Amino acid sequence: MSIIIERAGLFSSFQDFGRYGYEHAGVIPCGALDTLGHEIANRLVANDKNEATLEMTHVMARIRFTEPTLIALTGNNFEAYTQKMKVKPYKLYLVEKDDVLSFKETNKTSRVYLAVGGGFKLDSWLGSTSTDLKVNIGGYQGRTLENGDEIEMKRQYTERHHKLFENLAEKHTTDWGIDGYALSFNYISDVFHVVANKGTEDFDEETKSNFIHGDYKVTNKSNRVGMLLDGKKIKAYYDDMPAHQPVKKGTIQVKRDGTPIILLNDHYTIGSYPQIGTIASYHLTKLAQKPQGARLKFQFIDIETAEKNVVKFSNWMNQLFHGIEFRMQMEMMK
Repeated sequence: MSIIIERAGLFSSFQDFGRYGYEHAGVIPCGALDTLGHEIANRLVANDKNEATLEMTHVMARIRFTEPTLIALTGNNFEAYTQKMKVKPYKLYLVEKDDVLSFKETNKTSRVYLAVGGGFKLDSWLGSTSTDLKVNIGGYQGRTLENGDEIEMKRQYTERHHKLFENLAEKHTTDWGIDGYALSFNYISDVFHVVANKGTEDFDEETKSNFIHGDYKVTNKSNRVGMLLDGKKIKAYYDDMPAHQPVKKGTIQVKRDGTPIILLNDHYTIGSYPQIGTIASYHLTKLAQKPQGARLKFQFIDIETAEKNVVKFSNWMNQLFHGIEFRMQMEMMK
């Protein structure tokens, strides 16, 4: 059976954790921009964390289900509903045949992730079902979704899935989920840590000071390749700069007009713009959830501090995942 896309929304595509290890061959990583939201959605529907989720951006899709389906939505600042119930974020639901999942449009939503119990049938390439929009491969026909698309579900149900179908048959949702306050540690702040890279030394102290004391906003010229920011221009030097430099997810480049660009998952594998630094890895999921108009502030930190924060972030995520697993085990005992 399947889901039917009645309205595709903007930039809706299937993503998992991406395909890494091939950038030397010019293959971009792709993958979910908010890996935490992606993984939580899968865990809530009792999937393996590597199952693909549907990543929807700014304008969400309208989706009809052709059979009873376990679903979970993750993301910030959205309102979702079917004909019969409101669908809250970070919670497990059972939708029925012919239920239509819709969203109230808002300019405060960045990305929402949809997981279905048992997963989607998708095209795989280099060990990943993430959609590579540059070469049109992976995911669903290698492209963003269009109105009328029908995507089959794998229906590879485990004992947990079958038990969840049984438990949710009447109430259609669990009495537990993830409280939004539990996620405020990760998503709320507008401050982003920046780690110096080799290119940082090409900027003088005054320029770096102006950068960290400036206010920047996310513009509408942002996509899965990169996020363009509006704010105080950054004075960059181009003389004697190498023609090509390695880049990664989170690299902050500076265009010739002084506009900063934060590279995201679908970035090119090498770049020609100066680099003032790199967003710390533990702040990339937060970055993915900043909508157009969101305010960003930057703070330089050293490698040692970044490494300590990575450990703290990893421990926090593990506690979150252990909490979901504990509630899931309790659900299995009902």
